[in-house]
This record gives sequence, C-alpha cells and structure tokens, in this order.
Amino acid sequence: MLARWLVSGDVRLLLLDHPTRGLDIGARSEVYRLMRELANSGVATVLLADSLEEAIGMSDRIIVMSDGRATTEVAAPAGGKPTPLDLVKEMV
Repeated sequence: MLARWLVSGDVRLLLLDHPTRGLDIGARSEVYRLMRELANSGVATVLLADSLEEAIGMSDRIIVMSDGRATTEVAAPAGGKPTPLDLVKEMV
C-alpha cells in the first residue's frame, strides 16, 4: 500500500497508521528504511505507532495526546532520544 502512494507522484505528507503492524522483522526494517528515505527527501510524516520504542526510534518530535487533545510535545532528535519512561511520565 505504501508503494502505491509513493508511485502516485508528488507526495508531501504521509499519514501512517501503524504501518508495521503484523509485519515480520525484515519487512519492518524495509518500511523503516523507506520512511527515513522519504523524510530525508522532505516528505512530512505523521506516524501512529504500535509501541513507544517504534515512536521514539522513528520520530524527530513526539506529540503526546489525551482525550483527543495534544498535552505535550517532546523533542526526539537523533542524538537525544527520550526514553519510554520519559513519555509515560507525560501520559499520566
């Protein structure tokens, strides 16, 4: 499905709702590689992740939400990723 959108042309924003759910480790790695490649080329991506580890690993910025509202924003740059505990503290 992801490939179909990419071949469609001028993609500037991707909304990925649990894109690795049900995939084996090899397929997950390929999806992660593709997501990084797209981000490096300027495509904005909104990721709803299956796990905190996935969200942290694939994000530059994490928005914590509660009751449909953004409650906090956490920076997650390559050299300074938050821990899952950092995010859980923001969720409670």
